[in-house]
Amino acid sequence: MANEVEIADVAKVEEALEALSAGKLKQGEQLLKEVIANTPENYENEEADGEGIAIKFWSMNDFMHYVSWMQDQETERAVKWIGNAYPRAYYYLGFLCVKQKQFTQAVEYLDKGRSLDPENPKFLFEKAQALIHLGNKDAALALYDQVVEVGPYVSQSDLAVARRGRGFVLIEMGKLDNAETAFQASLELDPESEIAHSELNYIAHLREGGRLVEDFESVETNGPDLSSCAICGKGFEQGVMITVEGQPLSICKHCKRRLTKKWWQFWK
Repeated sequence: MANEVEIADVAKVEEALEALSAGKLKQGEQLLKEVIANTPENYENEEADGEGIAIKFWSMNDFMHYVSWMQDQETERAVKWIGNAYPRAYYYLGFLCVKQKQFTQAVEYLDKGRSLDPENPKFLFEKAQALIHLGNKDAALALYDQVVEVGPYVSQSDLAVARRGRGFVLIEMGKLDNAETAFQASLELDPESEIAHSELNYIAHLREGGRLVEDFESVETNGPDLSSCAICGKGFEQGVMITVEGQPLSICKHCKRRLTKKWWQFWK
């Protein structure tokens, strides 16, 4: 289980994100660097015991998706969400470096973070942004191509991001037909995506001889979107809203039915 230092570092990451959101980039960066300085040599992102498993999820949405996936697999074991400090700190340092156009440094941070949390696709997505700016579009496309199916740590929303990412790179490579296919595929998972619809319009604009504009998608870092289901990521009209650990969550009617065992029973 997380020790006192790690628990304090989880809180420090949250403080850093608040600073970054407020535009205090130097303060946020310093806090994140203080956190990664405490990274254990033998870091483990999950720990099992006789009662079940404790996993260092990044967010409540990640936890909800994992529980839903477990139930789809008919797996019955208790899951506890504990805070995540070190992988997240490396990720947000990489994210910040991309924003500041320090792309080589961004790759270093993101590779280190992924070595701690290798199943999390966010590292691939953000590294792809850095590689695109470094001119290595083939390598960026290969990263998006690694995310091909939903799994315990990859949600339907993540898969949609990967397909949109492919589309962005393919536009840059001048492969408009393939890019269009990628964005259409993303809409199968996220039909309401304004980004995908906008890029399809942009492809039509390019085909008519319009100018190419560089604009790459970054991974969203905001809190939960209450207009979308915390499990499947889709927008919905009918569902339920709950509060867990002070955080509001929305669950669509379809996913609520899928949770045949009350999901909070996994929260030990």
